[in-house]
Amino acid sequence: MKKEFLTANTKFVYSKNELGYQEVLDNFEKASEITIITYNISEKKNALVDALRKVGEHCIINVITNIPSRWETYYGDTFRNKARKKINLYLSKLSSDSLGINSKVFFDFSNHGKIVMTDCIVYVGSANYSEESANNTEFGFISRDKDFIDYINSEVLPDVQASAIPYYEYDYTALLLEASVALSAVYNIKNELYEEVYRLHDDVDGEWYYYVEHEATLTVATLDKVVQIVYEACKVASDIYDAIDIITNGDEDETIAVNDVYEELLNLYSKIEKIRTYDTLIELSEFDSEEYINQQLQEEYAMEAYEDNLEKCIECASDEAMSVVWDLTQAAKEDIDELIVEVKKFCEIYSSLIENLRARKIKKVCPKIDNT
Repeated sequence: MKKEFLTANTKFVYSKNELGYQEVLDNFEKASEITIITYNISEKKNALVDALRKVGEHCIINVITNIPSRWETYYGDTFRNKARKKINLYLSKLSSDSLGINSKVFFDFSNHGKIVMTDCIVYVGSANYSEESANNTEFGFISRDKDFIDYINSEVLPDVQASAIPYYEYDYTALLLEASVALSAVYNIKNELYEEVYRLHDDVDGEWYYYVEHEATLTVATLDKVVQIVYEACKVASDIYDAIDIITNGDEDETIAVNDVYEELLNLYSKIEKIRTYDTLIELSEFDSEEYINQQLQEEYAMEAYEDNLEKCIECASDEAMSVVWDLTQAAKEDIDELIVEVKKFCEIYSSLIENLRARKIKKVCPKIDNT
């Protein structure tokens, strides 16, 4: 197989006693994605690996490397032990705990190619991603051709990854973080909903929350956010079910227990979605006192709202608006409380699902890497 891409926006680099791709390294801090394809990394030095560690969680890191001394067949314990040490060294330096949660590491034991790239600049040449390459005579090309970079990302990187062995057989660190963020979002929208319809009384006689009966403070936006955020959390819950299924190797008791929790979350979501459609909540959240007053002035008090009587007409219309609000808040209170209770239940059950995942070994190194 051979792939080709013609680019004119390229410069040739001949390097000795320094790294030929230093220009790419200088772009790391601004990068949103970094890709390293190399035959080896430094065993005793850490500057280049540290450069990847420093880019932060905003940056995706792709690393594909060979492991020198790892052979398909070992003829004697000397070579086997040497390979094991190298494998353990690479696993230690390139773990997600070391590089960051957004790192993706693969091992391609037939790879001899070298690419050092960000989303803006790419080096393709003979130099490995190792400090020792600075001591060698190396040749390569540096390009800022966006089409060329896109080509590597779309045609080269996936092809190399497809034939490589991933560092982890599974790693659910990112999923655990995503689930925690989802739970936090549900907690926040529950509190936002509560604080729209309840107010804190804080006086010399003590503190307590009271239901707001004299204002139409419930909003359509908050009700819609409740449903949307709970829905998004359910999608993450589905991924947690899949993760536990894989971690437990499909243990029937484990998967049934997790599925029961997941079904309970779905039932709560359905109930929350249904409560959102109650007429009491729709009417209260859509009621606009100012609009109602203006409408009354135009329709009911049009003949009376002349200049000298305008203030009295506004007062009458305002009183009527307050009366409507009172009726709407009274009618909606039970349903609002029910919605808050259901969202609270969702948080409690969702928290237990997250703890179920957190209690497990959420990362497993691919056993194919160490063949010693």
